Amino acid sequence: MNNSITLIGDVHGKYKRYHEIIREKDRHPYTLQLGDFGFRYDTLKNVDSTRHLILPGNHDNYNDCYNHSHFLGDYGHTSLNRVKFFYYRGAYSIDRQSRTVGIDWWEDEQVTVDQFMKARELYRQIKPDIVITHDCPDEVAFRLLKPHQRKYENLTGWALQELFNIHQPKIWRFGHWHQSWNMNISGTDFRCLNELETELLTV
Repeated sequence: MNNSITLIGDVHGKYKRYHEIIREKDRHPYTLQLGDFGFRYDTLKNVDSTRHLILPGNHDNYNDCYNHSHFLGDYGHTSLNRVKFFYYRGAYSIDRQSRTVGIDWWEDEQVTVDQFMKARELYRQIKPDIVITHDCPDEVAFRLLKPHQRKYENLTGWALQELFNIHQPKIWRFGHWHQSWNMNISGTDFRCLNELETELLTV
């Protein structure tokens, strides 16, 4: 029997729709939300953290999110409903200048270089088949840019590119870019989920 989880794109505080999705227990018994959940987590009070996980993005409250068992850490290798995956959180906020520290922006929105070095060694050892991130490798980001957009050099895009250079997984899923998109690059099936878009990932 195949094992599966439902991936959910950025929520951005639209908690009502998120709850509508996870309440469909027949369709979405296990979910992994790809980051930018929002800044308030009281809405998770009655949500089963053994079935519904969240990967922090760049628009998450790092003063509070890790107080809730739904949130994955900076990086790691875990499984949900027997679906094994490597994960890596965070992203760079290009709208940083319009945000307020501790209100809607947190300095630790990106994984540090020291943590990346540890993540890289774990990734090299595991060589995962499935990778789940909030942002994507630089190589992928350039393909997602619209004609009027510029690429902001940042630690997360660089770090994810380093991982991709080491090993090309079968599947790579991410959010952050607010669009539905997919492409096979060097044998890896990349897919970006739009805001609150869902995908049933089956292995």
